[in-house]
Amino acid sequence: MQKIDLLKWAQMSPTPVATEPNVSQSATTTMIQPADLETEVQQVVQALTSRGIDITVGYANWRNLAFALADGLGESGRSHFHTLSSLHADYNYTECDKQYTACLHGRGSGITIKTFFAMAKEVGVQLRVSANSAKPPHGGNNENDEKRGILGDFTNFRQPGGMAELAELAETDVSDSSSDRMIGETFSNRLKRADLPSYLYPVIDNHPDTVACDKMLLGTLNLVSGVLPDTLYSIYDGRKVFAPLYNIIFGRFGTLKGELEACRQLLMPIKREMRCSYEAAMKEYALEKSAWEMRNKGERGPEPKEPVLSSPFVTANSSASAVYRQLDANQGWGVVFETEADTLTNMLSKNEYGDYSDLLRKAHHHETIAMVRVSDRIHIEIEKPRLSVFLTCTGSQLPLLLPASNVANGLASRFLFYALPNGKVTFHNVFAKRDCPIEEIYKAMGEQLLPLYHALQKRKNQPIQFVLSDSQQNRFVETFDGLLHEQFQMLGEGIQGFVFRLALECFRYAMILTVLRRLSDVQGRHEDDVESHLFDDDEQALICNDKDFETAMTIIHCLVNHTARVYAVIGTKEDDPFCQLGEQPNQSERKFYEALPSDRMFTTKEAKSIANQIGYPVRSAERTLGTLYLKYRVLVKVNRGQYQKVTKQDSSTV
Repeated sequence: MQKIDLLKWAQMSPTPVATEPNVSQSATTTMIQPADLETEVQQVVQALTSRGIDITVGYANWRNLAFALADGLGESGRSHFHTLSSLHADYNYTECDKQYTACLHGRGSGITIKTFFAMAKEVGVQLRVSANSAKPPHGGNNENDEKRGILGDFTNFRQPGGMAELAELAETDVSDSSSDRMIGETFSNRLKRADLPSYLYPVIDNHPDTVACDKMLLGTLNLVSGVLPDTLYSIYDGRKVFAPLYNIIFGRFGTLKGELEACRQLLMPIKREMRCSYEAAMKEYALEKSAWEMRNKGERGPEPKEPVLSSPFVTANSSASAVYRQLDANQGWGVVFETEADTLTNMLSKNEYGDYSDLLRKAHHHETIAMVRVSDRIHIEIEKPRLSVFLTCTGSQLPLLLPASNVANGLASRFLFYALPNGKVTFHNVFAKRDCPIEEIYKAMGEQLLPLYHALQKRKNQPIQFVLSDSQQNRFVETFDGLLHEQFQMLGEGIQGFVFRLALECFRYAMILTVLRRLSDVQGRHEDDVESHLFDDDEQALICNDKDFETAMTIIHCLVNHTARVYAVIGTKEDDPFCQLGEQPNQSERKFYEALPSDRMFTTKEAKSIANQIGYPVRSAERTLGTLYLKYRVLVKVNRGQYQKVTKQDSSTV
């Protein structure tokens, strides 16, 4: 089979586009080519020195600066290193020279010249260079750009754990003429309105800005995916799969992530019905309980069981056990929708009555989840859970949400990411004309969704199977087979899980779009009686519409671009120091280890202080240090009472 050029695959639009931005002409930011890199570095150095800004505070920053300049400029970067180091009060020419020589001939653990630009940007020196224009690391494959593919700069971009790079992911390379701001890879501008299910027209019509439209479409499709009953299913790789999606949208402050809160209104009609059902059940329960209490003890029989309040929303700010209870009350389904990822981050770091990360990983593939608490006589077992997850956050929150442990165990690769670009520094027009509040628009869409929800709920004995046509199946397999083979050759077997899950999410998008098209078509013909006309009594299969298949592929073209770059930055399971061990540390031990300094030596006393700060028992801290040193071998003892984390470079000597 012919090898797929994945970079072109990511950028091509499967459907015609009325107006396609011209990257080379429409970009308003100067794109510095690698040949101009030294000039750009010189300009940034001059800006830093003229303002007296020292970016070398702390050994790690000083060392990383040396690695970054050595990567980008080689020997030519030495003078710049001296210039910037001289801004520090403890500058010593000889020591500075030795440091640069060591970094020039050493390994920077993936640190590139982009780190230098990121450090400058953090202190207010704005860059004119894009994140992708910097010189790639030494040893990178620059000989044939056409063969790099969609993850094409994956090897050059890669900087495991270097989350300063994450801020650069939203750097811009395409101009959106409608808003005169820079945007990254997008998809809504590649879609024709007429090719979408009419249910989605309000999103398209009320968010003309490309990035805002992308954002709201992703939120809408995710929430719809979470409430589709299990009577809509498909057979994928020999297993039953359902619609729920996992998405993370991230961007800096001021990128209007809060608009997504309006999408919550999509599920309010369903939430209202569930609340009404609960209140009716509580009234009946109160009558039964009162009658039960009035009987003699010998005549009472079993005590009436109090109803459980259910809701489409599963609160992320809950223990894992509370989530199990919510899913159980909902008969196995729910939606995690959080506009602040810190909420889920805090819960993932806890180890209270169950592993939240384990729950999320299993639910993504509908694997059975169970919780047993003998003391409370609780035994919950949910077969084929259906959970959708939608989070928004800043780039700085991502490493906390997805540390090495959640990369190693596969949680990170279950998400599709979208990076919101930085717009102009401007106060947007808060009085822009809108016919009605945005929340009302999505609430009306929620009301339109109700008939589909009801119709599928009633088909417990007549489920509908979603299927691709033969031609769609052939294209699907050929596309992702080509993607897998190219990336396997470049990056090895660690990329397989990412590609496999990417294909599954594409399949789910096609399922959601196809059932929304059925809803749209019926609403257009039977506005007064949508529910009874959605499916025929003897209908067993729902065949994917070609337009919906193309739309799903277009969305994935975009999301794979964003996701691959995030996945590159957060690393792979090999970056987890515990990945090669047969026995893994528990969550508390891992959290304590991750809180310890990574860039310098630390003392037992300091480790105990850190333990106290994160709520880890101080008495356990010293014992855990010994475990990390002797059992897991992720620490090295420098001197008595002094430790340092084992780096990837010297782990083989431990």
